Amino acid sequence: MVPRRIRREEGAIIWQDSTGCLRRAPMIEADYGILARGSHKARQRLATRDPQLGDIVGADGRLLAEVMPPLGPPFPRDSLSGPLRCYLGIEPRCNLQCVFCGPRDLHSSPRRPSEECEAFLIREIAESGAFQVQLTGGEICLRGWKLLRTLDHLAEQGLSVLISTNGVWNHIKEPAAFATELTKYPILQVKVSIEGTEAFHDSVRGQGNYREAVGTLRLLSGLGLPVRINATLLRSSCSSEQLRHLVHLAAETGAALQIIPIREAGRAAALAGQMPSREQIGEYTRLATELRHEHGISISFNFDVYDGQGQVPILDPARPVSCAAGLWGLHITHTGEVYPCGFAIEMQKDGRRPFLAGTLSAETSLLAIWRERAVFREWRTAGKSDHCRGCRHYGRACWGGCCVSAWAATGNLSGMDPYCPLGTDK
Repeated sequence: MVPRRIRREEGAIIWQDSTGCLRRAPMIEADYGILARGSHKARQRLATRDPQLGDIVGADGRLLAEVMPPLGPPFPRDSLSGPLRCYLGIEPRCNLQCVFCGPRDLHSSPRRPSEECEAFLIREIAESGAFQVQLTGGEICLRGWKLLRTLDHLAEQGLSVLISTNGVWNHIKEPAAFATELTKYPILQVKVSIEGTEAFHDSVRGQGNYREAVGTLRLLSGLGLPVRINATLLRSSCSSEQLRHLVHLAAETGAALQIIPIREAGRAAALAGQMPSREQIGEYTRLATELRHEHGISISFNFDVYDGQGQVPILDPARPVSCAAGLWGLHITHTGEVYPCGFAIEMQKDGRRPFLAGTLSAETSLLAIWRERAVFREWRTAGKSDHCRGCRHYGRACWGGCCVSAWAATGNLSGMDPYCPLGTDK
């Protein structure tokens, strides 16, 4: 079961509801005292005045969520008091050699985290006030049944889990039994990477891997686990055929679908010819919008600008609207290095990694890196280009694209994402 939890921010609360959705509401200190410590009747009055609190206050006034301990005064001036979701690349190994892989240098790393190191990283995440952890890699499910030990550590710390996998589980003994065990944990979503038709998927991920991945997707869906298909969009897959295949597969399995254009990181940095054009992204986005309504499934993509109904979650309204990176999310490698975004790991400038914010240790906490390091301040204050801020979709259905793509194209985090279908070359 997904834990419902509440965290105090200055002048607001942020909570995770029973589906794992993160939400925010303004709240003065006196009302927070009622919510956290008041009588049932006082809470009932509070929830009547603000109906969205029905997520965390029962009809009888009982509190339905755990109130998280305060993260310590004072509230930071330039950020949330702590991250909300941490992407933990705890497993550097991978069983595939995908042509567009981002963190390629980590896969050959001879250093693997000990059980003590992993437990330390998970404690740091919990103590930072985070609600959620996405387990990634490498390929996290290479651990097979040993992954359950990691899930036990996360559950003990009250953390909800997302799992990102390539779905190639032929190394796991009794995969059906393993997947059944996963249903016992507070898992918000399992994200299975599928790139398109069998022929295309196998051309970029390796022969025979499509059937393995789809089999895993069907297995997880059949057990009632929330699943999502993750697809990386390349020029050669930016077509009606590939998109329609993914949409039909998502509809058939009850999966959500997320499509992200290829980033110029890792192996993909050598694939300039595979970057979709702005015009292709526009046509693809229009069709995805139509198919979302036609099939009634969740399809998310970077530039949701042809629907007018979407709403970007604004969990830190004091900052410029952007993706989660640096605002309410971060990435931690298996060695404890902290970055605003996993795609930023391999970005280099003058022979250094400009977006490495720090490394976790007994002397350096995740909370301190989040609140104090200049890299995070840079991402939080970067803002967006004049074109973004003047667009009617910005802050509604679009968060202004990817900072890493903008930086790779312009050398500026606030530059235009080159994939924006409504963008300008000027």
